[in-house]
Amino acid sequence: MRKFLIPVLLCAALAVACSNSNSEKKVVKPQNDTATVEIEEVDTLADIDFDDDTYEMNGLAFKTYKASDGGGEYESSASLTLPVPNGDKVMEKILQQLVGEDADINNIQAYLDKMFSPEEKAKDADDDDDLQVSTVWNIEPVLVLDKYLVMESADGYMDNYMAHYNISQSTIVFDRTTGEIMTRDDMFDKDADWLKIARKFRESANEELGEFDASDFADPDGFLIDEVFNRGDFYFNEDSLFFVYGPYEINYAFGFDVKMGVSKAWIKPYMEKDNWLYKYWFVKK
Repeated sequence: MRKFLIPVLLCAALAVACSNSNSEKKVVKPQNDTATVEIEEVDTLADIDFDDDTYEMNGLAFKTYKASDGGGEYESSASLTLPVPNGDKVMEKILQQLVGEDADINNIQAYLDKMFSPEEKAKDADDDDDLQVSTVWNIEPVLVLDKYLVMESADGYMDNYMAHYNISQSTIVFDRTTGEIMTRDDMFDKDADWLKIARKFRESANEELGEFDASDFADPDGFLIDEVFNRGDFYFNEDSLFFVYGPYEINYAFGFDVKMGVSKAWIKPYMEKDNWLYKYWFVKK
């Protein structure tokens, strides 16, 4: 059985409650951003089973699946809020990448029930009778844009010998037209001022990380550049680019998510004009 854990801060990425009234709409704040996303109850997709855990986000349907082994103090659980393919092959491809190749995307609830069954927990206990483990698996949507879907996935575990959670967190950008995962490759011009860009991103995280005088930071060994560009994940919205880092990824003392962001207007001169994100932002559609 996989072992998963995410702290409470990550688990609260997106909380929604659907109304029984088709006309009522709720506005929520997505994780890591100040923009709002309008959510309304799904009432147009006939093939979806509607309940309190099914809703629509900017035209894309989502459903939440949950499972637990009921293990008390060391309970293992999962909460996956996933796109509903509704026959869309591209969305099926995205869904498969989110839950893993061994999962049956046509019966996700049964897959989770088996994964987090008491029988599976007993098998883990047989491996080490002294090891007490709490595990969680969490997937949440962050943003739904017209062409791109941003999801957050986190899993990990904690045992009674560890001072910190052992987690793996990722923010994933999918192309809604192909199902491919987008990357930062060739996002910036090869002659860009990397230190200036890194300073700007790092300054935006001051509220969470404390004071940082980027103007006086010469970075002779490339530490700042490495910190900003070679760790963590990224996502974007219509106005800004963000780099996202999991607990302890930037600094061993920071046991929480860290976000660094800049506006697309500021970053535009440093971007490669043939890059997919530059085209999405600045090329007339």
